[in-house]
Amino acid sequence: MRAAHRYAHVLLTGGLLAVVLVGGCAGSRQAAPGLDTRLDLARTYSAQISGDALLVWIDGDLVLEDYPGDYDPTQPHVLTEISALLPSLVALKAAGEGRLALDAPVANALPEWTRDSLKAQITVGQLLGYTGGLRPGNLETPPTYEEAIEAPLVHEPGAGFRYGPTSIHAFGALMERALGSFGGLKEQILRPLGIPGGRWSAVGGPVDAPSARRLTPRLFDGARLTPRELLRVGRLLLQKGRWKGEQIIEDVGPLTHPAPASPGFGLGVWLNAEMPSAESSGPGPAFRRQVPERIMIPRGQQRLIYDGAPPDLYMAAGRFNQRLYVIPSREMVVVRLGRANRTWSDPAFLARLLDGRRPQVPATGETSGEGRGRAGGPRK
Repeated sequence: MRAAHRYAHVLLTGGLLAVVLVGGCAGSRQAAPGLDTRLDLARTYSAQISGDALLVWIDGDLVLEDYPGDYDPTQPHVLTEISALLPSLVALKAAGEGRLALDAPVANALPEWTRDSLKAQITVGQLLGYTGGLRPGNLETPPTYEEAIEAPLVHEPGAGFRYGPTSIHAFGALMERALGSFGGLKEQILRPLGIPGGRWSAVGGPVDAPSARRLTPRLFDGARLTPRELLRVGRLLLQKGRWKGEQIIEDVGPLTHPAPASPGFGLGVWLNAEMPSAESSGPGPAFRRQVPERIMIPRGQQRLIYDGAPPDLYMAAGRFNQRLYVIPSREMVVVRLGRANRTWSDPAFLARLLDGRRPQVPATGETSGEGRGRAGGPRK
Protein backbone atom coordinates (compact mmCIF):
# COMPACT_ATOMS: atom_id res chain seq x y z
CA MET A 1 0.00 0.00 0.00
CA ARG A 2 1.29 3.44 -0.90
CA ALA A 3 1.73 5.81 1.98
CA ALA A 4 0.26 9.28 1.61
CA HIS A 5 0.64 12.59 3.32
CA ARG A 6 -1.43 15.73 3.23
CA TYR A 7 -1.49 19.09 4.96
CA ALA A 8 -3.50 22.26 4.52
CA HIS A 9 -2.41 25.90 4.48
CA VAL A 10 -5.33 28.31 4.85
CA LEU A 11 -5.20 31.89 3.55
CA LEU A 12 -7.69 34.76 3.59
CA THR A 13 -7.26 36.59 0.28
CA GLY A 14 -9.42 39.65 -0.29
CA GLY A 15 -12.29 38.02 1.56
CA LEU A 16 -11.85 34.75 -0.33
CA LEU A 17 -10.93 31.65 1.62
CA ALA A 18 -8.16 29.83 -0.25
CA VAL A 19 -7.23 26.35 0.92
CA VAL A 20 -3.79 25.26 -0.15
CA LEU A 21 -3.27 21.55 -0.23
CA VAL A 22 0.23 20.20 -0.43
CA GLY A 23 0.67 16.50 -0.77
CA GLY A 24 1.73 13.49 -2.71
CA CYS A 25 2.39 9.81 -2.56
CA ALA A 26 5.60 8.20 -1.50
CA GLY A 27 5.35 5.82 -4.42
CA SER A 28 5.55 8.58 -7.06
CA ARG A 29 8.73 10.12 -8.35
CA GLN A 30 7.93 13.61 -7.09
CA ALA A 31 6.62 12.52 -3.68
CA ALA A 32 10.09 11.81 -2.34
CA PRO A 33 11.11 12.93 1.17
CA GLY A 34 11.66 16.67 1.10
CA LEU A 35 8.84 17.59 -1.29
CA ASP A 36 7.03 19.54 1.41
CA THR A 37 10.21 21.40 2.25
CA ARG A 38 10.92 22.26 -1.39
CA LEU A 39 7.41 23.53 -1.92
CA ASP A 40 7.58 25.64 1.21
CA LEU A 41 10.94 27.13 0.20
CA ALA A 42 9.60 27.99 -3.24
CA ARG A 43 6.40 29.44 -1.80
CA THR A 44 8.29 31.61 0.67
CA TYR A 45 10.73 32.89 -1.94
CA SER A 46 7.99 33.74 -4.46
CA ALA A 47 5.97 35.59 -1.82
CA GLN A 48 8.98 37.59 -0.65
CA ILE A 49 9.82 38.68 -4.20
CA SER A 50 6.53 40.49 -4.78
CA GLY A 51 4.59 37.36 -5.63
CA ASP A 52 0.84 37.26 -6.20
CA ALA A 53 0.32 33.60 -7.07
CA LEU A 54 2.21 30.32 -7.11
CA LEU A 55 0.70 27.07 -8.38
CA VAL A 56 2.60 23.79 -8.73
CA TRP A 57 1.17 20.82 -10.63
CA ILE A 58 3.04 17.51 -10.37
CA ASP A 59 2.11 14.17 -11.88
CA GLY A 60 -1.60 14.95 -12.15
CA ASP A 61 -2.06 16.78 -8.85
CA LEU A 62 -2.18 20.41 -7.80
CA VAL A 63 0.27 20.13 -4.90
CA LEU A 64 0.62 23.83 -4.12
CA GLU A 65 -1.67 26.82 -4.60
CA ASP A 66 -0.67 29.98 -2.80
CA TYR A 67 -1.92 33.58 -3.02
CA PRO A 68 0.06 35.77 -0.63
CA GLY A 69 -0.99 39.25 0.35
CA ASP A 70 -4.32 40.55 -0.87
CA TYR A 71 -4.39 39.08 -4.38
CA ASP A 72 -7.81 37.76 -5.44
CA PRO A 73 -7.23 34.56 -7.46
CA THR A 74 -10.59 34.87 -9.21
CA GLN A 75 -9.44 38.01 -11.01
CA PRO A 76 -7.45 37.79 -14.28
CA HIS A 77 -3.80 38.67 -13.77
CA VAL A 78 -1.63 40.52 -16.26
CA LEU A 79 0.64 38.00 -18.05
CA THR A 80 2.87 40.45 -19.97
CA GLU A 81 5.00 38.56 -22.51
CA ILE A 82 3.64 35.15 -21.53
CA SER A 83 0.80 36.36 -23.78
CA ALA A 84 2.94 35.76 -26.88
CA LEU A 85 2.78 32.01 -26.25
CA LEU A 86 -0.90 31.97 -27.22
CA PRO A 87 -0.43 33.07 -30.87
CA SER A 88 2.17 30.32 -31.21
CA LEU A 89 -0.44 27.80 -30.06
CA VAL A 90 -2.86 29.15 -32.66
CA ALA A 91 -0.18 28.62 -35.33
CA LEU A 92 0.52 25.06 -34.15
CA LYS A 93 -3.18 24.21 -34.17
CA ALA A 94 -3.57 25.62 -37.68
CA ALA A 95 -0.47 23.72 -38.83
CA GLY A 96 -1.89 20.46 -37.49
CA GLU A 97 -5.11 21.09 -39.40
CA GLY A 98 -3.31 21.90 -42.63
CA ARG A 99 -4.37 25.56 -42.64
CA LEU A 100 -0.87 26.92 -42.12
CA ALA A 101 2.73 25.81 -42.59
CA LEU A 102 5.41 27.11 -40.24
CA ASP A 103 7.95 27.15 -43.06
CA ALA A 104 5.63 28.99 -45.44
CA PRO A 105 6.36 32.61 -46.41
CA VAL A 106 4.26 35.11 -44.48
CA ALA A 107 3.90 36.97 -47.78
CA ASN A 108 1.32 34.34 -48.76
CA ALA A 109 -1.03 36.14 -46.37
CA LEU A 110 0.58 39.58 -46.54
CA PRO A 111 1.00 40.26 -50.26
CA GLU A 112 2.48 43.70 -49.59
CA TRP A 113 5.62 41.87 -48.43
CA THR A 114 6.12 40.44 -51.91
CA ARG A 115 7.34 43.88 -52.97
CA ASP A 116 10.37 43.51 -50.67
CA SER A 117 12.69 40.69 -51.71
CA LEU A 118 13.85 40.08 -48.12
CA LYS A 119 10.48 40.38 -46.38
CA ALA A 120 9.12 37.99 -48.96
CA GLN A 121 11.43 35.33 -47.46
CA ILE A 122 10.23 35.62 -43.84
CA THR A 123 8.45 32.47 -42.71
CA VAL A 124 5.70 32.03 -40.14
CA GLY A 125 8.10 30.19 -37.84
CA GLN A 126 10.61 33.02 -38.06
CA LEU A 127 7.98 35.53 -36.98
CA LEU A 128 7.02 33.45 -33.95
CA GLY A 129 10.68 32.76 -33.12
CA TYR A 130 11.79 36.40 -33.51
CA THR A 131 14.33 35.54 -36.21
CA GLY A 132 12.56 37.14 -39.18
CA GLY A 133 14.69 40.27 -38.98
CA LEU A 134 12.00 42.87 -38.30
CA ARG A 135 12.96 45.78 -36.08
CA PRO A 136 11.76 44.45 -32.71
CA GLY A 137 10.20 47.60 -31.26
CA ASN A 138 9.86 48.71 -27.66
CA LEU A 139 8.69 46.08 -25.15
CA GLU A 140 6.22 48.45 -23.51
CA THR A 141 4.74 50.12 -26.61
CA PRO A 142 3.71 47.46 -29.14
CA PRO A 143 2.85 48.64 -32.65
CA THR A 144 -0.47 48.22 -34.36
CA TYR A 145 -0.65 45.35 -36.81
CA GLU A 146 -0.35 47.80 -39.71
CA GLU A 147 2.74 49.39 -38.17
CA ALA A 148 4.26 45.95 -37.63
CA ILE A 149 3.77 45.08 -41.30
CA GLU A 150 5.58 48.26 -42.31
CA ALA A 151 8.49 47.84 -39.87
CA PRO A 152 11.94 47.77 -41.51
CA LEU A 153 14.37 44.89 -41.32
CA VAL A 154 17.48 45.03 -39.12
CA HIS A 155 19.00 41.85 -40.57
CA GLU A 156 18.21 39.22 -43.18
CA PRO A 157 15.55 36.64 -42.32
CA GLY A 158 17.01 33.86 -40.18
CA ALA A 159 20.30 35.66 -39.55
CA GLY A 160 19.68 36.70 -35.94
CA PHE A 161 17.34 36.92 -32.95
CA ARG A 162 15.55 40.17 -32.07
CA TYR A 163 13.01 39.94 -29.26
CA GLY A 164 10.16 42.43 -29.31
CA PRO A 165 6.48 42.94 -30.14
CA THR A 166 6.78 43.71 -33.85
CA SER A 167 7.04 40.10 -35.02
CA ILE A 168 4.07 38.89 -32.97
CA HIS A 169 1.92 41.78 -34.15
CA ALA A 170 2.88 41.04 -37.74
CA PHE A 171 1.62 37.53 -37.02
CA GLY A 172 -1.54 39.18 -35.69
CA ALA A 173 -2.05 40.67 -39.14
CA LEU A 174 -1.64 37.18 -40.60
CA MET A 175 -4.23 35.86 -38.12
CA GLU A 176 -6.72 38.50 -39.16
CA ARG A 177 -6.35 37.69 -42.83
CA ALA A 178 -5.95 33.91 -42.78
CA LEU A 179 -6.82 32.32 -39.42
CA GLY A 180 -10.02 33.84 -38.15
CA SER A 181 -8.62 36.93 -36.44
CA PHE A 182 -8.32 37.50 -32.69
CA GLY A 183 -11.59 35.75 -31.97
CA GLY A 184 -10.11 32.59 -33.41
CA LEU A 185 -7.53 32.51 -30.63
CA LYS A 186 -10.25 32.44 -28.01
CA GLU A 187 -12.39 29.88 -29.83
CA GLN A 188 -9.60 27.52 -30.90
CA ILE A 189 -7.31 27.56 -27.86
CA LEU A 190 -8.95 29.07 -24.78
CA ARG A 191 -12.54 27.85 -24.91
CA PRO A 192 -11.60 24.16 -25.33
CA LEU A 193 -9.73 24.54 -22.01
CA GLY A 194 -12.81 25.96 -20.32
CA ILE A 195 -11.41 29.51 -20.39
CA PRO A 196 -14.02 32.12 -21.38
CA GLY A 197 -11.37 34.26 -23.06
CA GLY A 198 -9.81 36.24 -20.28
CA ARG A 199 -9.24 39.94 -20.67
CA TRP A 200 -6.94 41.61 -23.16
CA SER A 201 -5.36 45.01 -23.48
CA ALA A 202 -5.12 46.70 -26.85
CA VAL A 203 -2.82 49.24 -28.41
CA GLY A 204 -4.55 52.42 -27.27
CA GLY A 205 -7.06 50.96 -24.81
CA PRO A 206 -8.86 47.88 -23.48
CA VAL A 207 -9.87 45.35 -26.08
CA ASP A 208 -13.47 45.26 -24.81
CA ALA A 209 -13.92 49.03 -25.14
CA PRO A 210 -16.71 50.36 -27.42
CA SER A 211 -14.04 51.34 -29.96
CA ALA A 212 -12.39 47.89 -29.83
CA ARG A 213 -12.94 47.27 -33.53
CA ARG A 214 -10.48 50.05 -34.24
CA LEU A 215 -7.92 48.79 -31.71
CA THR A 216 -5.14 46.25 -32.01
CA PRO A 217 -5.17 43.46 -29.39
CA ARG A 218 -1.78 43.32 -27.68
CA LEU A 219 -0.93 39.75 -28.62
CA PHE A 220 2.60 40.30 -27.35
CA ASP A 221 1.82 41.27 -23.75
CA GLY A 222 -1.87 42.04 -23.26
CA ALA A 223 -3.44 38.79 -22.06
CA ARG A 224 -5.00 38.53 -18.61
CA LEU A 225 -5.92 35.11 -17.24
CA THR A 226 -6.48 33.84 -13.75
CA PRO A 227 -3.62 31.73 -12.33
CA ARG A 228 -5.68 28.56 -12.68
CA GLU A 229 -6.52 29.37 -16.29
CA LEU A 230 -2.85 29.82 -17.10
CA LEU A 231 -2.16 26.51 -15.37
CA ARG A 232 -4.56 24.87 -17.83
CA VAL A 233 -2.47 26.20 -20.72
CA GLY A 234 0.63 24.66 -19.14
CA ARG A 235 -1.14 21.35 -18.59
CA LEU A 236 -2.19 21.34 -22.25
CA LEU A 237 1.49 21.59 -23.20
CA LEU A 238 2.55 18.95 -20.66
CA GLN A 239 -0.06 16.62 -22.16
CA LYS A 240 1.31 17.21 -25.67
CA GLY A 241 -1.71 19.12 -26.88
CA ARG A 242 -4.41 16.93 -25.32
CA TRP A 243 -7.14 18.09 -22.96
CA LYS A 244 -9.72 15.78 -21.38
CA GLY A 245 -9.18 13.15 -24.06
CA GLU A 246 -9.37 15.55 -26.99
CA GLN A 247 -6.35 16.42 -29.14
CA ILE A 248 -6.61 20.22 -29.19
CA ILE A 249 -3.23 20.71 -30.91
CA GLU A 250 -1.93 17.92 -33.10
CA ASP A 251 1.77 18.52 -32.45
CA VAL A 252 3.27 20.86 -29.86
CA GLY A 253 6.81 19.66 -30.61
CA PRO A 254 7.80 22.67 -32.75
CA LEU A 255 7.23 24.86 -29.70
CA THR A 256 10.59 23.73 -28.30
CA HIS A 257 12.53 23.44 -31.56
CA PRO A 258 15.00 26.35 -31.73
CA ALA A 259 16.21 27.93 -34.93
CA PRO A 260 19.98 28.08 -35.60
CA ALA A 261 20.02 31.79 -34.74
CA SER A 262 18.09 31.32 -31.47
CA PRO A 263 19.44 28.27 -29.58
CA GLY A 264 17.61 29.23 -26.38
CA PHE A 265 14.18 30.06 -27.81
CA GLY A 266 11.54 28.07 -29.63
CA LEU A 267 8.10 29.44 -30.56
CA GLY A 268 7.00 31.59 -27.65
CA VAL A 269 9.06 29.80 -24.99
CA TRP A 270 12.58 30.03 -23.57
CA LEU A 271 14.55 26.78 -23.45
CA ASN A 272 16.91 25.46 -20.79
CA ALA A 273 19.56 25.02 -23.45
CA GLU A 274 23.32 25.04 -22.96
CA MET A 275 24.72 28.45 -23.78
CA PRO A 276 28.30 28.76 -25.11
CA SER A 277 30.59 31.16 -23.30
CA ALA A 278 30.94 34.75 -24.51
CA GLU A 279 34.34 33.87 -25.98
CA SER A 280 32.83 31.16 -28.19
CA SER A 281 31.94 31.63 -31.81
CA GLY A 282 28.57 30.93 -33.38
CA PRO A 283 25.01 32.08 -32.62
CA GLY A 284 25.00 31.30 -28.87
CA PRO A 285 26.75 34.42 -27.56
CA ALA A 286 24.93 36.66 -30.04
CA PHE A 287 21.59 35.19 -28.94
CA ARG A 288 22.37 35.60 -25.27
CA ARG A 289 23.15 39.28 -25.75
CA GLN A 290 19.67 39.77 -27.18
CA VAL A 291 17.82 38.36 -24.15
CA PRO A 292 16.15 41.41 -22.56
CA GLU A 293 16.99 41.82 -18.88
CA ARG A 294 13.48 43.02 -18.18
CA ILE A 295 12.36 39.48 -19.02
CA MET A 296 15.16 37.40 -17.53
CA ILE A 297 18.81 37.70 -16.46
CA PRO A 298 20.67 34.66 -17.85
CA ARG A 299 23.95 35.18 -16.00
CA GLY A 300 26.02 32.80 -13.91
CA GLN A 301 24.57 29.67 -15.53
CA GLN A 302 25.81 27.38 -18.29
CA ARG A 303 22.20 26.81 -19.32
CA LEU A 304 19.87 29.64 -20.20
CA ILE A 305 17.43 29.16 -17.30
CA TYR A 306 18.95 26.97 -14.54
CA ASP A 307 21.82 24.49 -14.58
CA GLY A 308 20.18 22.27 -11.97
CA ALA A 309 16.95 21.78 -13.93
CA PRO A 310 16.37 19.05 -16.52
CA PRO A 311 17.32 20.04 -20.08
CA ASP A 312 13.69 19.68 -21.17
CA LEU A 313 12.56 22.56 -18.94
CA TYR A 314 11.06 25.42 -20.91
CA MET A 315 9.12 28.50 -19.88
CA ALA A 316 6.97 31.31 -21.14
CA ALA A 317 8.22 34.41 -19.36
CA GLY A 318 7.36 38.07 -19.09
CA ARG A 319 8.13 41.31 -17.35
CA PHE A 320 7.25 41.57 -13.65
CA ASN A 321 8.60 38.02 -13.26
CA GLN A 322 5.57 36.28 -14.72
CA ARG A 323 6.41 32.64 -15.37
CA LEU A 324 4.88 29.48 -16.80
CA TYR A 325 7.37 26.64 -16.35
CA VAL A 326 6.87 23.22 -17.96
CA ILE A 327 9.15 20.26 -17.13
CA PRO A 328 7.95 17.17 -19.06
CA SER A 329 10.48 14.77 -17.51
CA ARG A 330 9.10 15.62 -14.05
CA GLU A 331 5.45 15.84 -15.11
CA MET A 332 5.50 19.36 -13.67
CA VAL A 333 3.85 22.69 -14.48
CA VAL A 334 4.46 25.81 -12.40
CA VAL A 335 2.61 29.13 -12.60
CA ARG A 336 4.23 32.08 -10.86
CA LEU A 337 2.72 35.57 -11.14
CA GLY A 338 3.78 38.75 -9.41
CA ARG A 339 4.85 42.36 -9.69
CA ALA A 340 8.04 44.08 -10.72
CA ASN A 341 11.03 43.22 -8.53
CA ARG A 342 14.52 43.20 -10.00
CA THR A 343 15.80 40.78 -7.38
CA TRP A 344 13.84 37.88 -8.86
CA SER A 345 16.05 35.01 -10.04
CA ASP A 346 14.90 31.94 -11.94
CA PRO A 347 17.86 29.87 -10.62
CA ALA A 348 17.13 30.97 -7.03
CA PHE A 349 13.48 29.98 -7.34
CA LEU A 350 14.07 26.70 -9.18
CA ALA A 351 16.88 25.67 -6.84
CA ARG A 352 14.40 25.82 -3.98
CA LEU A 353 11.61 24.08 -5.83
CA LEU A 354 13.65 21.33 -7.48
CA ASP A 355 16.61 20.88 -5.12
CA GLY A 356 15.45 22.25 -1.78
CA ARG A 357 18.44 24.55 -1.43
CA ARG A 358 19.12 28.27 -1.20
CA PRO A 359 21.86 29.29 -3.65
CA GLN A 360 24.38 31.89 -2.57
CA VAL A 361 24.40 35.38 -4.06
CA PRO A 362 26.63 35.28 -7.20
CA ALA A 363 30.01 36.86 -6.64
CA THR A 364 29.80 38.81 -9.90
CA GLY A 365 27.06 41.04 -8.59
CA GLU A 366 24.01 39.39 -10.12
CA THR A 367 21.20 39.10 -7.64
CA SER A 368 20.06 35.82 -6.17
CA GLY A 369 16.64 37.32 -5.64
CA GLU A 370 16.65 37.65 -1.86
CA GLY A 371 16.34 40.75 0.22
CA ARG A 372 16.97 43.52 -2.33
CA GLY A 373 15.14 45.61 -4.87
CA ARG A 374 11.78 47.28 -5.12
CA ALA A 375 8.36 45.92 -5.83
CA GLY A 376 5.96 47.49 -8.25
CA GLY A 377 4.14 47.11 -11.52
CA PRO A 378 0.54 46.18 -12.30
CA ARG A 379 -1.30 43.11 -11.12
CA LYS A 380 -4.48 43.19 -13.08
